[in-house]
Amino acid sequence: MTKNYLEELRILIENYKEKGFEYGKPIEYLEFRNSITKGEIEKEILSLENLELVEKQFIEEDIRYALYYVYSKSRGRVYVLRFTDKIRVITIYPLGRTTLKNYKRGKFKK
Repeated sequence: MTKNYLEELRILIENYKEKGFEYGKPIEYLEFRNSITKGEIEKEILSLENLELVEKQFIEEDIRYALYYVYSKSRGRVYVLRFTDKIRVITIYPLGRTTLKNYKRGKFKK
């Protein structure tokens, strides 16, 4: 089971939300790949609705947060964020039914 860093993320988002967002990949690519608009991305990150798990990742000298949003048994999405001078959205990718089923057995156990 993975530790949930939801409270730490809420504090960081409150501190950085006025500074805005920046994206690690072209926004057109992220919108196309996930069938979502830029406004919906920002709204979803700020509201934290449907958020199941926040995982903290230590990659080289960066601290990243993987946000697992689950909408139903067969749909979900993962946002990978980093906090610099703004909220940096590194990538977004969809989760399918099989992956969610496997995560429910391991990562999402309460």
